[in-house]
Amino acid sequence: MITGDQGATAHAVGHDLGLSGEPELRTIDSAELESMDPEVLKGLAGNVHIFSSVTPSHKVEIVQALQRAGKVVAMTGDGINDGPALKAADIGVAMGGDGGTEVARMTADVVLEDNNLESMITAIRQGRAIYFNTRNAIRYLLATNLSEIMVMFSAVASGTPTPLNPMQLLWINLVSDIFPVLALAVQPPERDVLKRPPRDPSEPFLDSEDLKRMLRQSCAISAGTFGSYAWGRARYRSGTQAGTMAFMSLTAAQLLHMISARSDRHSIFSSNRPPSNRPLNAGLAGGLILQLLTSINPFRRWLRNAPLTPLDLAVSLIAGAGLPFLVNEVFKEFELTRQSAYESKTGRHP
Repeated sequence: MITGDQGATAHAVGHDLGLSGEPELRTIDSAELESMDPEVLKGLAGNVHIFSSVTPSHKVEIVQALQRAGKVVAMTGDGINDGPALKAADIGVAMGGDGGTEVARMTADVVLEDNNLESMITAIRQGRAIYFNTRNAIRYLLATNLSEIMVMFSAVASGTPTPLNPMQLLWINLVSDIFPVLALAVQPPERDVLKRPPRDPSEPFLDSEDLKRMLRQSCAISAGTFGSYAWGRARYRSGTQAGTMAFMSLTAAQLLHMISARSDRHSIFSSNRPPSNRPLNAGLAGGLILQLLTSINPFRRWLRNAPLTPLDLAVSLIAGAGLPFLVNEVFKEFELTRQSAYESKTGRHP
């Protein structure tokens, strides 16, 4: 708490608010700040509960000291004197009701129209959800589209006829890109989203671990598709029949990957699964129904598909699509277990 009030008043308010879980509140007043070296303030700023009798310049110094210490600083205020500190903070939060000043509202990055600090909790939860959902949607797009490239490249590299024709590739992109991404964008926040440490502002949007994970997921999806294609060629000696099986496998595998893409911290085997997402469930069901319709006319004629037997469908959907999904979820659970063990042992995130 940073306030212009006297030390005794600030201490009493801080005690009533429960600012410290310790027996004694740590307090620094303006007289100590005047003679304090900036490096000393940098070391103390994160361990002090109350700064009292401060001036507007002191508020800026405290914000900057916290930033030099590697903190991401959010500053709240409603007065004219809070303007400089609101501007200096990484996130300035002003009160939007009658008690707040126009200067504070214009300077701040966020304005609380209801003057309720608890609204910040909702804002942080939704903000984190938007960030994670955006990442998950992009990772889904990259992993699934990379699987298409890998399937086609593997066929060319092995001298095998390409399993998918242009119409089939266009259908896959229409069915497995549009609705899944829209559904992932509205995924509800995970239950533990507020328990996670703040994100490092300097970290890349997608890091090397993300790229490795997407490559592994793409390999699993393309392997299931190519396995289904190879099984079809071995059985029918027909490129059209085998290509239809590969088409079924790849589309279904990408649609199932929606479930995995909801979260990078919880798998289907986790006790704390991601919240239910009705648009995603509807998109998954609708996509699978549309895909099954491609085995009958007129879709079959447009996409140049061959008729499939129940065994062909079972191989395509269960082995070619379901198995890669389970493999990816098993790997995710293994990674999460290893990460949890590392955090429990060291108290740090890998």
